[in-house]
Amino acid sequence: MNNLLRNGDFEADWSEERSHQTLRIPVGGQPETIEVGNIFTPPGWLVWFKHQEGEWAQPEARDARDTSPARMHGGEKGYLIFTFSRRQDAGLLQQANVTPGTRVRFSIWAHAWSNHKDPAKPDRFPHPDDPTWSEGAGFDPFFGLEGTLSGNPNESDLSNFTFWVGIDPAGGRNPFAESVVWGQGAHIYNAFAQVPAVETRAEAGTITLFTRALTQFPFKHNDAYWDDAELITVGETPPPPPPPPADRGKPRIQYERLYVLLPPGANKEWARAVVESTWDDHRYTVGGSADDAGIGDLDSRIVLAVNPEQWGGPDVLRGFFAEHYPGVRYRTVKAATPAELAELLKNQ
Repeated sequence: MNNLLRNGDFEADWSEERSHQTLRIPVGGQPETIEVGNIFTPPGWLVWFKHQEGEWAQPEARDARDTSPARMHGGEKGYLIFTFSRRQDAGLLQQANVTPGTRVRFSIWAHAWSNHKDPAKPDRFPHPDDPTWSEGAGFDPFFGLEGTLSGNPNESDLSNFTFWVGIDPAGGRNPFAESVVWGQGAHIYNAFAQVPAVETRAEAGTITLFTRALTQFPFKHNDAYWDDAELITVGETPPPPPPPPADRGKPRIQYERLYVLLPPGANKEWARAVVESTWDDHRYTVGGSADDAGIGDLDSRIVLAVNPEQWGGPDVLRGFFAEHYPGVRYRTVKAATPAELAELLKNQ
């Protein structure tokens, strides 16, 4: 189906249409187009942001080419809008020509890196500046629809970033206008997911598409990544994506894997103890994800759980693997310190 957007995949080079132009929307004021030197507006799009001194910050924006972790959903790059230790309410807009009365659907992929540093709170913010860790989500991908978080204080950091997409069917350029139709919001971290799409009927020959990312907290790293936007006419059902290959995930050859599963909260000293005591002789896999430990189409999967009671009880992990990853050979080891763990592993 034909994508009606220009540069929806964000692959166009900035040199094709050099611009630092952006739309600033002062709180209580009218939108104004200005030049901002550290905003590299992508061809076909315009960066917008809400602004109020001390409350809503002017962001920075540029191409995102990082591959570890991946900051693009497809192609060679995505797009990044970010602030340091400040809150943001910002996004992108593009105007498109359509036939009035046409029903359209707008979608885009996004995720956040939401990471903070506070030496006074090392337990709450245990991995400052780690690009693979987002507060609340940890190292794992997370997707939650707006309004579905439990309200538990332990989940408060998950509400930091919310993503939306919207359409002004009359073609206005103010994302805060009442005429804008918004889709449902979503909290997305660490890996790309599709922001809930929005559909509406065009009221004019030009419509405006908006993306929006809003933060709750002035974390050190408030980064919003966008990629693969699509605007299509609605009237026929898009074909479903092709199924993954039947052998996806199968190992090239069978081998025995022993995964040393560290408990929640274990820091790099625990991981270093595993590597230094086992790498030369065994090269065990080490990590902190129970799913990662159990997954795989291997005949021999051994999970060595360190201090398993820290997962909520002494038998929680055993039941987890029995239910979700049958066939795992489950073993445990208890150690009070990384040094003690290293000694125990040497004798495994």
